[in-house]
Amino acid sequence: MVPGGRGGPSARALLRCMKILVTFAVQTEFAPWRRFRGFRRVGSAPRLAIYETQAGQNIVQVALTGMGPENARRAMCAVLEGAPDVCISAGLAGALKPVHRPGEVLAARQVGDVRGSRLVESSTPLLAVASECGAKIVDLFLTSDKIVATSAEKRRLGRFADAVEMESETVLSAALSRGIPGVAIRAVGDEVSDDLPYSFERASDAQGRIRLARVFAQVARRPHRLPGLLRLGRQCRATSTRLAQFLDVYVGMLAPQTKSQEMESAVAAT
Repeated sequence: MVPGGRGGPSARALLRCMKILVTFAVQTEFAPWRRFRGFRRVGSAPRLAIYETQAGQNIVQVALTGMGPENARRAMCAVLEGAPDVCISAGLAGALKPVHRPGEVLAARQVGDVRGSRLVESSTPLLAVASECGAKIVDLFLTSDKIVATSAEKRRLGRFADAVEMESETVLSAALSRGIPGVAIRAVGDEVSDDLPYSFERASDAQGRIRLARVFAQVARRPHRLPGLLRLGRQCRATSTRLAQFLDVYVGMLAPQTKSQEMESAVAAT
């Protein structure tokens, strides 16, 4: 089964009770959804946090992969053993075009690595439901192995893509290799004109988690950038809450009560 294009999940597959896998890179992206949906920690995979909840008749499982393609690849090897029916790569992204504003939820038709060597399609039916739930459908997310920190670099990449993040191409490629339909859904955390105030690359550990002590060490050296960090933090918290609200509606739309005729129309268009 190939997500999007000639394949994709049938309406029957989307309408039955499903196991839905959602990936985030870090806890802060997931925290608002975890709080109001009541996820519980499950499993004991080393260095991999997995949470689970019930959404209607569906089981929703969240895996925190850590930032970056390599961490995402290791995490997907573990979580795909659970054989989910659908995979959603979620989290925050940096806008690469001025039309994409902080807080907007974007769903990409394709994701690719920043070097342009690979492209993976999102499932067309899953995109159709995302659009119905209010996501803006865009052409391309780029997955980078490094944090894109400057406005100049974002504008350069904006000639080719809509947003940049660090996991979606890896996540959806891994799902595709198992015949699992997937979709990349990201909320805009920083706009194209934003320069990040500190190096989050230096603040992350080998598992792709931000260590606050490493951020504070940079603040101590460059305190004049602290207002920019506080503004970015407020912006990202609000965006993560908006994404949580979207995902809660979205996974509900994939539940058995979804209108079958609408889903069949989405599948017929593939």
